[in-house]
Amino acid sequence: MKNRPLRTIESQIRSAAKELRSYEPKIMGWEKPARSIAGLIVPTLCSDADAIAQYVEGVLNAPIKLRALWNDMRKSSNASPETLQEFDTQLELDDVLRETVTGETISKVFTRSLLQRHPQLRCNGSSDYPDIYDSSHDYSRLPLFTRSNAAKYGAARKGKLQHPVRVPDGIEIKTCRKNLRVDCHHPHAGLHVILLYTESNRLFCVTDIQVGFLTTHDYRESNRNTTSTTVKYSFGGERFVSVMHPFQ
Repeated sequence: MKNRPLRTIESQIRSAAKELRSYEPKIMGWEKPARSIAGLIVPTLCSDADAIAQYVEGVLNAPIKLRALWNDMRKSSNASPETLQEFDTQLELDDVLRETVTGETISKVFTRSLLQRHPQLRCNGSSDYPDIYDSSHDYSRLPLFTRSNAAKYGAARKGKLQHPVRVPDGIEIKTCRKNLRVDCHHPHAGLHVILLYTESNRLFCVTDIQVGFLTTHDYRESNRNTTSTTVKYSFGGERFVSVMHPFQ
């Protein structure tokens, strides 16, 4: 049963074979590298889910725990009153910085835990997708990304480092508070990894990590009030399976 998430993803990739075969450039044969990234990351998520969750919680909750530790240490500190006051001031200023932890911040912490486990994984640009790609894959046959082809659907190489964008063999990272529901700007095929969490009194708890291989047809286009409104797409949890609670 531990292999259930990977089997589910492999089945979803097989179901997406037609779309992957037609995805440009077709010469890349996207189904095989899509299976490769799934075979790399899903077993890691299954075996290390609890450790990853503890790491994410540890980073996000560190300021609150540090404050609690300092309150205990302050009573027995031999530091001067001025030093104690300065330390308190710095903690208060740090509190201002961390008053609102965004989903982007949580995603970066989660991503860092994955990169630490697989050095060949790389992050994409903030406006590009997927969020993570495997640098050991050969992307040399991708066309160069230019402004003239920016609107065209298909994979490309972009920037000075020629990193791959719009490839279906990467990992898209999303974070959701309580329930799995995601809104985004582009529908795209690929492995999606979702971290679900709750937050109370600025203390965070990771409740689940789920995986799913989505096609563009799994996205729903959001309704627009006017023609000038940016088109957005969304998806729910129907196609996802838990790596923390695989028996549920």
